Amino acid sequence: MPFIYTFHTTLYYDIFQPDPTLPANSSYVPETVLLIHGFAGTPASDFADPLLTLRSRYRVLAPHLHGYGRSTQRSLYTLSYYREDVADLVALLDALSLASVRVLSFSDGAIVGTLLAALHPERVKALVALGGQPTINEANAAGIRHWLLETPLSEEWQAQLAQLHGEPYWRKLPAMYVEAQEALVAAGGVLITKEELAAIRCPTLIMHGKRDRIVPVEYAHILHKAISGSQLLIFDAGHPAHVRCKEEFNRAVMEFFQ
Repeated sequence: MPFIYTFHTTLYYDIFQPDPTLPANSSYVPETVLLIHGFAGTPASDFADPLLTLRSRYRVLAPHLHGYGRSTQRSLYTLSYYREDVADLVALLDALSLASVRVLSFSDGAIVGTLLAALHPERVKALVALGGQPTINEANAAGIRHWLLETPLSEEWQAQLAQLHGEPYWRKLPAMYVEAQEALVAAGGVLITKEELAAIRCPTLIMHGKRDRIVPVEYAHILHKAISGSQLLIFDAGHPAHVRCKEEFNRAVMEFFQ
C-alpha cells in the first residue's frame, strides 16, 4: 500500500492512471489532478463520479487526509490543521516528484486546496474549489453542531463512516470536528487571510450550491471577489452540489481544466 510519512501523519494515497482502454500514445504523459476530499470523506467517497470522468484524460492523485480513511487517525484537530494538511500534501508532491498539479477540492478540502494555491502558487496549475470558505463564524459553527451532533446521522451515512474510517474511531470524529470549528471561531474565525487569497495566481473556479446549509453561498462570492480572475459557478443544490448536479459539475470541471 502506498504511504508516505510526514511530520503530522502517515499519509495514504492512491494513484489512478488514465483509463487503460484509451489508445496508447507513448509520447503522451498525462497530467495529474490532485483530489482533496472533505470532512469524514475520502477521495473515492467524495468524488466517485468525477473520478471516473477525470480518468478519461488525467492521472489522479487521491490522498486520504490526516484523520481519515487509511491515514493516521486523529486524537484532535489543532487550530492550524488546514495548514498542516497543506504541508502534508506538499510533502506528497515532493515525494512523487510532482512539480505542479491541477486541484479539485470539496468542502474542508476546498479550504485546504485554496490554501495550497495561496501558500505554494508554483505547485498549483489550476484550482477548482467547491463549497469552501475563507472564514467561519458562530452561526456557521452552530450549523455544523446541529448537522453533526444535534440531528441523528442517517443509518446509511453511519455505515459509510464505519466502512471508511473504522469502528469505533469514526464515532469520535463529529464531536472532535465540532469542537475544532468552535475553537476556530473563538480564535477569530480567519481560515485564509485576504492577503493569502490575493496571492493566488492560478486559474481558479469557485463552485457552490445556492441552497448550501453548511457553508452559506455568500462565501463563494467572497472568494470570487478576493481571487483575481477567478470564475464563479453556482448550482441549484446544497452542499454536495457535485452529487446533485453531477453532469453539469463534471462537464464544468473538465472544460475548465482543459
